[in-house]
Amino acid sequence: MGFVPIFITLGGFIFLFVLLVHQNMRQKKSTFLAAWQDLELQIQQHPNTGTGKLDTGDLEAAERTYRSLQKSVPSDAERTEDAKKVNKLLIRSKRARYEYNNLVRMKPYSFVAKLFGHRPL
Repeated sequence: MGFVPIFITLGGFIFLFVLLVHQNMRQKKSTFLAAWQDLELQIQQHPNTGTGKLDTGDLEAAERTYRSLQKSVPSDAERTEDAKKVNKLLIRSKRARYEYNNLVRMKPYSFVAKLFGHRPL
């Protein structure tokens, strides 16, 4: 038999590693998209934001909208709570995007990202 079992085991390990990394990337991307949709919905529901639909992944525009919302919010407790909710969602979206982009750029995982077509957000 010789080296055949070693090569089969090594091939199986590489195959499982590739599948695991691909699934992890898909999960992180779906986490970002879910956080983004929640953020977008919260921004659209607020009466003081006149912006239409934001481009997916445009966190800078979302942050500008949050800053303008924060300035325009009166001392009303409900409006302050809305601003805090938008801030939480913005932070969650930024963190999810950072985790995904960090995973795509890391060396062993970047090979899998190229293989399956994952791109930084």
